[in-house]
Amino acid sequence: MSQRPLRVVRAIARLNVGGPARQAILLHTALRSRGFDTVLVHGTVSPGEADLEDLLPADRDGVLKVPELGARIRPLDDLRALAAMTRTVFRERPDVVHTHTAKAGALGRLSALAYNLTRRRSRRCLVVHTFHGHVFEGYFGAAGNAALRTSERLLARVTDRIVALSPRQQSALVERFRIAPARRVHVVPLGLDLDAFIDVGAIDGTFRETLGFPRQAFLVGCVGRLVQIKDVGTLIEAVRIALPEAPSLRLAVVGDGPERAALERRVQELGLHERAAFTGWRRDLPAVYAGLDAVALSSRNEGTPVALIEAMASGRPVVATAVGGVPDVVEHERTGLLVPPGDARRFAAALVRLARDPAGSARMAAQARAEVERYRFPHLLDAIEALYRSGLDSRRG
Repeated sequence: MSQRPLRVVRAIARLNVGGPARQAILLHTALRSRGFDTVLVHGTVSPGEADLEDLLPADRDGVLKVPELGARIRPLDDLRALAAMTRTVFRERPDVVHTHTAKAGALGRLSALAYNLTRRRSRRCLVVHTFHGHVFEGYFGAAGNAALRTSERLLARVTDRIVALSPRQQSALVERFRIAPARRVHVVPLGLDLDAFIDVGAIDGTFRETLGFPRQAFLVGCVGRLVQIKDVGTLIEAVRIALPEAPSLRLAVVGDGPERAALERRVQELGLHERAAFTGWRRDLPAVYAGLDAVALSSRNEGTPVALIEAMASGRPVVATAVGGVPDVVEHERTGLLVPPGDARRFAAALVRLARDPAGSARMAAQARAEVERYRFPHLLDAIEALYRSGLDSRRG
């Protein structure tokens, strides 16, 4: 087994803009280049979401789209997606079934369970699930959160290896939410293609000029989905509070989502329409970071935030809320500034500090750029391959 390429079926609910989709696509193409026989199963993005399907191989070799698979709970479509997933697993006879995101994690692991129940031990597949974050709080009510925790605990019992992206996430899964025992939860940091971001140099005024901001402005950007959990409203309020002490401050909101209209109305209500701009989705992210003086993240819950890693690789100072896996990425006062979630005044004070202390901001950004090496994709690829092979030795041994 250790000498031959492995056959892997990977599943993700949808290839929307974000870290999970980027990682799933990168692993699919990179493992195939190493000789693995891989199949990537994905679903359909939700209305209003941008997708990353253009990052897939042009020939779509080894890629299967299941239209019924998606983020939202739709019982009939979910049953059809489960049937399609199960047919794929039985057809491919994989050595590994690896799932990403909650919906695909449930359907993919149930399919793997059905497959393993029909195989002798030496032919069963290794079942792996990656938690890119979690939805156990901040997304649903108390009853919904409890139901999700219960279902994940049950699914964990048929999962051989659970991947957490950071030590804090591992601790949350094991100790706080009691999803699985520590022996089954492995930390494998996120891996990204960072070359284009590391190549970003000094501030380029082109991006800010397209937004109508002056070159001398101190431009702060946030990059990501505009959804409630990202709490961009707190960031907008922080900009309002910070302006008297940092009048050159401007805000670029890069991304889109269901909260955009409400956020734009809030900007108008606060009289910030000349100091804040919404760009929608942008694919030229290295150019975006090249035009920013700093990057902000105001989320109330996070896994491992891709935007912060990209900003740090680009040499931009960051300020973020100390939630989820963020403190594993940003060390307060050393590689960035951390503030409590939902605290607009503390966030404003951090923005003022970055704007007023360019030398200190540059020192933190340089230290962050030096340490972001650990998030380069080759490290993830080696770790995942090692996890697969050691897990199979245990699963079939």
